[in-house]
Amino acid sequence: MTSTDEHRQNMSLSGAGQDGQAAEFHALALDLGSSSVRAVLGSYRQGAVSTEEVFRLHHQAVDDHGTLTWDLERIMDGVRRSIAMATQRLGRAPDSIGIDTWGVDYGLLDAHGELLRAPRAYRDRRMARWAADLDRALPAQTAWKETGILPQQINTAYQLYADLRQEPDLVDRVDRFLPLPDLVAHLLGAPVQAGRAIASTTGLASPGARGWSARVLQATGIPEGWMPPLVDDATVAGATPEGITIVRPGGHDTACAVHALGLAGDEVRLFISSGSWSLIGAAVPSPVLDEAVLRAGLTNEVRTDGGIRLLRNLTGFWLLQECQRAWHEPDTGALVEAAGQCASLGVVIDPDDELFTTPGDMPDKIAQWCRSHYKVAPEGPAQTVRLILESLACAHAAYAQGLQDVVGDQLDPAAPIHLVGGGARNSLLPAMTAAACHRRVIVGTPEASALGNILAQLEAAEVLDPSSRGEVLRRSVGSVEVDASGAIADPGAFDAMRERLGNATADWPPGTSSATTH
Repeated sequence: MTSTDEHRQNMSLSGAGQDGQAAEFHALALDLGSSSVRAVLGSYRQGAVSTEEVFRLHHQAVDDHGTLTWDLERIMDGVRRSIAMATQRLGRAPDSIGIDTWGVDYGLLDAHGELLRAPRAYRDRRMARWAADLDRALPAQTAWKETGILPQQINTAYQLYADLRQEPDLVDRVDRFLPLPDLVAHLLGAPVQAGRAIASTTGLASPGARGWSARVLQATGIPEGWMPPLVDDATVAGATPEGITIVRPGGHDTACAVHALGLAGDEVRLFISSGSWSLIGAAVPSPVLDEAVLRAGLTNEVRTDGGIRLLRNLTGFWLLQECQRAWHEPDTGALVEAAGQCASLGVVIDPDDELFTTPGDMPDKIAQWCRSHYKVAPEGPAQTVRLILESLACAHAAYAQGLQDVVGDQLDPAAPIHLVGGGARNSLLPAMTAAACHRRVIVGTPEASALGNILAQLEAAEVLDPSSRGEVLRRSVGSVEVDASGAIADPGAFDAMRERLGNATADWPPGTSSATTH
């Protein structure tokens, strides 16, 4: 029996009843976001999962001599304290742990398995210097055919290309590359491997992440020897020195969030995972590689169950988070309540404009953008917050329409959109999204990433059959359905704002066509 088999057996027997079904199982989701380390303890009893946040630690990217990096020491301290808090809460160690993070970032290990340096952040500026060179070496259509992933400067492929141009000696110093969740798992005791879901975000793997793309590696100059073995998600990865089983739950927070929708493998549904990024997509069985998908700005990322998330990454609550940082206002609920009571400015911004991609005085950037495009600007925090939420809703509508066009008959145009993640806590965003999309919105759990992480752990332990996931979710969490109409969000108003945005950006800068500006 292999060590992984032993971990699986030990884990699946923990708390098992005479019928072979676990009477009680405790799984710890380490949900690592770009601003916090969160630990959510999931307890499985009588066919349902209850969750409890047991630890939270704030962190942020830091400037290290002009390079934006993650404070991995603080993150790992939070991870270890999370495990300790869960152990204290239970009176014993949890049966398993699983790590999910944001996508595209990574660590570089030396020949001894040690981290060479702190992981760099996807919002670092170094990629801009080298992106054009990589685009010439690996044209967008070629990259798309090789990976099914939309080429973007934040992608791991661009990051590693920039690293190698800045530091050519990395070729000899690096032994292995690891995506961030697999790096954390490795630092806790798991072997050097990468899950397919997180690997699919890199722009380095084949469609469906069945292997690494030799052509992309050659074009970027990344040695094939750097790449770890790719393995399925919802599987046992290893164990900590203390004997706690480490599960690979899907790695990417959005993959975990989609896992918490409880969809069957062949179901096609629209979803929005709302957090620092707002990810809108369709759950589909296999990669969709038509040229229309590339033109629509969509990308194929792998789900925990091996299916595909055909989605668009859209700047999300990052805009609000940065505004709160500038205002020194931590109370999101109060800001949202005030936004609901103030008048709409009647215009929206493009959340993905380059102006908003980097930190720094976001309220002023938003006001500047509005004055440049509309000759008006929001007055005060409440109207700024409303503008942000209306802008996200309009962006959701644009990409929902694009997904419908691409997926076609596979997707029922009357089917609701499932919204999970942080946006599920927001009293305005679901209503605005429903109005802008002219579709019902089913608001699920704000804890989708953590819950999907926990469900994957239960499946890896063979405590839960994947076919029962939907039923367990129905027993565990409630949902709210929001209609596409209401006093706070009139569909006609959103149609008008989308039209104004199109007109404002079609001729920008003034006197030029967007087709001729670079």
